[in-house]
Amino acid sequence: MVNPPGEKSYPISGATWLLVYAEQKDHAKGEKLVQFLKWAYSDGEKLAPALDYAPLPESLIKRTLERVQRIKY
Repeated sequence: MVNPPGEKSYPISGATWLLVYAEQKDHAKGEKLVQFLKWAYSDGEKLAPALDYAPLPESLIKRTLERVQRIKY
């Protein structure tokens, strides 16, 4: 993530953390949260390059979506 090769590379990177309860108390809100996270890491992730963000590695997306699947609501 830091100092990637390439003419258009930028040496600074940052990460965003998302903390979510594994068991959601409100069924409707929990369901919407899971739907949003699935969208964000699939279709939403496809918007990153057009917004000048580096896309996440496939391995990270896969691990994240596996964790999202574990959220209970």
